[in-house]
Amino acid sequence: MGGAGGEGVSVDEARLAQALRETFHTWDEPSASSAAEHGHDALVRQEAHRLQLTIGLLEDAAPARVLEIGTGYLTLAVALRRAFPRARITGVEHPGRGYVFTAAYGRRLADERVALAAADLLSDGLPFRDGVFDAVVFAEVVEHLPPHTVPDVLRDIARVLAPGGRLVLTTPNLASWTNRELVARGHSPQQSPARTIDGTFGHLRLYTMAELVALLEGAGLRVRGRHFFDQVAVAVSPVRRLLAAATAPARRLRPALRDTCAVVAERRAGAR
Repeated sequence: MGGAGGEGVSVDEARLAQALRETFHTWDEPSASSAAEHGHDALVRQEAHRLQLTIGLLEDAAPARVLEIGTGYLTLAVALRRAFPRARITGVEHPGRGYVFTAAYGRRLADERVALAAADLLSDGLPFRDGVFDAVVFAEVVEHLPPHTVPDVLRDIARVLAPGGRLVLTTPNLASWTNRELVARGHSPQQSPARTIDGTFGHLRLYTMAELVALLEGAGLRVRGRHFFDQVAVAVSPVRRLLAAATAPARRLRPALRDTCAVVAERRAGAR
């Protein structure tokens, strides 16, 4: 990998937070409601932390051609452009998201030099030729897919990766301390399939690290790294803050109790 993309640039979390503040936009009613409830700065701090850790899993790869699946509110696109200023970045988003086709969204894509394809992963697949990307970022998306579709989606991702190309997948950790606490109180960390936004689902299925590794290997990818990290909490009650503080030592000793699973996998050389 490498070539035209040049070397990756380490993205400092504080600088990334500033870039996100400068580009912050509420694209639809859910994002506007979240910003009104939690405040712009809290959301920016949460995103900057998550994205800095996600991008960090790609920095030594220096990809020239990057695919982001699920461009959403464009925070990851901003982070990718800051990390890889010379890379060719392409995004995919569900065609049901109306804001994707607005002039403001188009201007932000142009500013970040991101090409966009509208496609439904479940019915259309990825609209790209085989082996055209050095890296694919599949961040906080797999949990929104009907579980029976995930193996085919991962195989399609493997198809568009160049041999040796890298996939970074992040998703909420089913086995996290937070989710264990939810279940203990009689709640589910997953959401009803009746809850949809613009043709997309909520959190239909969360996964453990072992499940993710099995799915990726089943798609013909080789897992290179397994990581866990915690999110910056937003709108957490005082009781849950106390619980988080009390469980911090356990999270440090046993990272598998943290909020997020992050897996790095690559397409094997010679794979078809």
